[in-house]
Order: sequence, then C-alpha cells, then structure tokens
Amino acid sequence: MTMTVRKMFCVMSDGPLNYACCVKYTRNPLPFGAIKGFIEQSSREVCRIDAIIFFTKNNRKVCASVGDQWVRAALARLRSKITKLTVKGTPRITTAGLKLTIHTTTKSP
Repeated sequence: MTMTVRKMFCVMSDGPLNYACCVKYTRNPLPFGAIKGFIEQSSREVCRIDAIIFFTKNNRKVCASVGDQWVRAALARLRSKITKLTVKGTPRITTAGLKLTIHTTTKSP
C-alpha cells in the first residue's frame, strides 16, 4: 500500500509490522528553519531504501536522500546544533548509588 503525504513531500508505504517506510525522495530542498529533527531509515532493516526522514515544524515527514547536497548540509547543521546543546563533562544522573529499600508490614493474628 502506498500513500502520498501532503503535497508530494514524502511517499511512504506500510512495510512489515505496519512500519511506515519512505519509498521515494522529495526533490525540493527544505528550508533549514522548517526542520525540527530527523531520523535515518536503513535499507538493512525493514524498509527498501536508505533515507533521511526530516520532521518539520508543521508536523510533516519529508523523505530525502543522503546523496543530495542540501540533505548533507542540513544534517551537518543539525548535528552541530546537537553538539552545542550537549554540555561535555556534565555529570550523568544514575541510580547506581541509591539504596533499594523495601517496606513490608505483617498482619497480627
């Protein structure tokens, strides 16, 4: 089953387990300001093609080829933003040092 998603930005189909896969790429570059995130689709998993799926501020999913220059540029800018937002040396919060305490009550006969 193939469906077109909003104005031919992205064509996705249902693969195994009802997983939505890109089946072709958009030819129109997205403005960088419209992109709020992305995921990578791998042909080695469920889907037939490798793709970058951009999520836009208008809640659209846009399928793009990593071979396109505009896609590589957008990915580089997004990764740079992520790196700047990640503070190196920040202590991680873990539960390793916490004691497990179990409270029990017994019923009196």
